[in-house]
Amino acid sequence: MSRLLLSLRQLVLSAFILLTIACGSDDSAEVPVLTTLNIVSSNGSWLDVVIPETTKLAVEGVNQFGNSIRIDSEVTWSANNNNVSIDSEGNVTALIIGTSVITARVEDVEGSFEIEVWDSSAPRTDIYVSDAGNFDSPPWQILIFDSNGENPRVFTDDRVSWPQDIVILEDQEVVLVSNLNTGNITKYDINSGEFVSNFASGISGPTRMKIGPDGLLYVLQWSGNGLVKRYELDGTFVDDFTSIGVNQSIGMDWDGSGNLYVSSFNGANIRKFDTSGNDQGLFVSSNLTGPTDIWFDGDDLIVNDWSGGVIRKFDNNGSFVEDIATGLGQVEGVAIFDNGNFIVGNGADATVKMYSASGNFIKDLVLAGAGGLIKPNALTIRKVNQ
Repeated sequence: MSRLLLSLRQLVLSAFILLTIACGSDDSAEVPVLTTLNIVSSNGSWLDVVIPETTKLAVEGVNQFGNSIRIDSEVTWSANNNNVSIDSEGNVTALIIGTSVITARVEDVEGSFEIEVWDSSAPRTDIYVSDAGNFDSPPWQILIFDSNGENPRVFTDDRVSWPQDIVILEDQEVVLVSNLNTGNITKYDINSGEFVSNFASGISGPTRMKIGPDGLLYVLQWSGNGLVKRYELDGTFVDDFTSIGVNQSIGMDWDGSGNLYVSSFNGANIRKFDTSGNDQGLFVSSNLTGPTDIWFDGDDLIVNDWSGGVIRKFDNNGSFVEDIATGLGQVEGVAIFDNGNFIVGNGADATVKMYSASGNFIKDLVLAGAGGLIKPNALTIRKVNQ
């Protein structure tokens, strides 16, 4: 009897071993294998040839399951031209203005990384774009594009929280960003994009900022009492300029006589104030559904209607004249070139569109989603070394 039990046990054990071998016969399919190389940079994708700047590149491996994998093999680095030099450790130094593609190779797997070499001393035009991301949810960033709307780079995403506008103070070499979520206007080094300090705090949802005819910085508030605030350019608070508030105010400009006009998004109107901030009543109260930026073109007032998907013109009496651009969606932000052409952000398709002074569409200056752009809502043109 005992021999019979022993034989049965041996039979079961043998069957188990055979089953295990059969099931595990394709062990090689489960071994993680390097399939992708991702390259990361310690100093972004732009290098200044004037310094000259250097960045350290490193590779990150990914296996066939999409998981990170350690790389033990030697990495071979190369560049497709002489715009940069790169050593065996992945250190890249800027040499000549232009674009270089850096390739990393590990055994038979390759990865690439594009680096733009630029000259900070050369004349150029930069276009700053505020990216509202998912509105009250990140990601948020301030991007810079060249004059052709190309070569995007991140100026900053530090302490940016639903950004609304950008003002550049050249003599201080700083850039100001208004942040709806935090109530802060943040200040950044114009060259590095590094956070410097808060320019102003405690604002009820700061939106648009503009330097007025008196040389002070005017700031609109989305909520709270809706009064227009004024600041010295060193951040010192001056006063609440307007006699009454404008709810969800998000656009402002001055006419030739120095009167201030402020748009109300949810009020779908534009209010006028005199040179002392006294209320002059509604200037535009019809033909708008959700105005954002406004600006004067001579005596005419031009309005981005975010909700209506149009850009509208009103005369000096506030009467509707015409739609100068249609077929837009979530249109917000404006910047005007010296030749009269202007650009606007179009949030519906994540582009920056260019128009002639008369409103004729020219092109998408910034293509959809370039640089990770999601919701362009403020634009600023900066001339450098000119």
